[in-house]
Amino acid sequence: MTAQADSPNELIEILRRGHEAKDFDYKASAGWDEADKKSCCALVKDILAMANTTGGYIVIGVSETPAGYSFDGLSDEDADSFDTSRLNRFLQNYADPPINALLKKVVHLGRVFVLIEVPPFTDTPHLCQKDYPGVLTVPSLYVRTDNNESAPVKSPADFKLVIERSIRNRSDALLASFRAILTTGPSAPPSASSLERFTAQCDAAEAHFSAVNPLKDEEPLLGYLEFIFMPEEFDAARFDLDALRAAAERAHITYTGWPFLYFDPDRMQYSHVIQDGWEMFIQDRDFGGFYMMDYWRFYQSGLMYYRTILRPSATEADQGREPAADVRFIAIYVAQAIDCLTRLYDRLLADTESVAIHVRLINTEGRRLVNSGRGMMPLWAPYVCRIPEIVVQRRSSLAEWRAAVVDHAVEMSREIYLRFNWLRPNIEIARAAIQRMFARQL
Repeated sequence: MTAQADSPNELIEILRRGHEAKDFDYKASAGWDEADKKSCCALVKDILAMANTTGGYIVIGVSETPAGYSFDGLSDEDADSFDTSRLNRFLQNYADPPINALLKKVVHLGRVFVLIEVPPFTDTPHLCQKDYPGVLTVPSLYVRTDNNESAPVKSPADFKLVIERSIRNRSDALLASFRAILTTGPSAPPSASSLERFTAQCDAAEAHFSAVNPLKDEEPLLGYLEFIFMPEEFDAARFDLDALRAAAERAHITYTGWPFLYFDPDRMQYSHVIQDGWEMFIQDRDFGGFYMMDYWRFYQSGLMYYRTILRPSATEADQGREPAADVRFIAIYVAQAIDCLTRLYDRLLADTESVAIHVRLINTEGRRLVNSGRGMMPLWAPYVCRIPEIVVQRRSSLAEWRAAVVDHAVEMSREIYLRFNWLRPNIEIARAAIQRMFARQL
């Protein structure tokens, strides 16, 4: 990485702040290397503490001297070692709920610095969920102290501040959601013209998936789960590519060992820029040895098209099992989709703007609903779908989606179960699976 020109003034202004505070910290020059776990965990500790206080910035490449601070910068190799996706993947192993930090490279006077933007927690403080000897302790709630250090909460006063902040944030979020819900009224569908152009983008994404799908010969034995997120009105160039990239990075969250929306811009063999957005395609084996395949395309219009394999997958069917769909897998993926939607559009759309979710299960005719998994009670009857595909769709404001992710997911899952002819579905199976997933207990 070669420094060419200074970064924008606002970034340099943050960099040159010149003093540490609860929301600001300088770190000496260093690279990011997961093999040096102690150093990585020390940075995680600072991010946890800052997120639980007011949020803020951590600047890497500035050392402290008796006379003040020395703006040394990073070598090209150390600067290149820092990446938002790598940092957040490591961070999510230790933070519960997860933290999505934003990393920027700042160039000033020919030197490169790393600026980490740490968001404040919304309504739930971030607990440390994994030990590292001498650095991190479970369970600890780290905060920034009055002397600008990162330490576990010990004093009643600090604990009270965290509780008050949590209550205030939750109240503010609820008020914003209620205000958005009350002011928007019923969500209106897009105009006929917008719907036609959104549909054309969906068709293009689906056609490309069909072209690159290595398992097309397995159909119709193989089933698919498809999600489409559609804003209110069509504007082909509404968001630039940088905004889409930042949104996809925010939505890259792992609850089950694999993110719903996989996004790693440093692995361009998986995700890459297309003419009017970003696209990702990845195929692999999951932790159980079963085949998995994820594809998505995120357009500058704001449309998101996503497709994955319906479980149980073709690999299991090849072992002599009939085509099936897992009741818990459906609920978990619907919940992850809604959670993804709220993160994806968080800084792109106003809370009052509506977004539709279209859920489609493909190749469902003759497919049986099962409750698989170790220790799971089987369903009472053979609930079998008699139609070739299942479509469930809803449109709500972004605030409404955010206010009740679990309830929306349970209700949409129920609509899917009904189309497998499970006329009195036990929605508690769905609710329990979703809650365990968000608690990372699967």
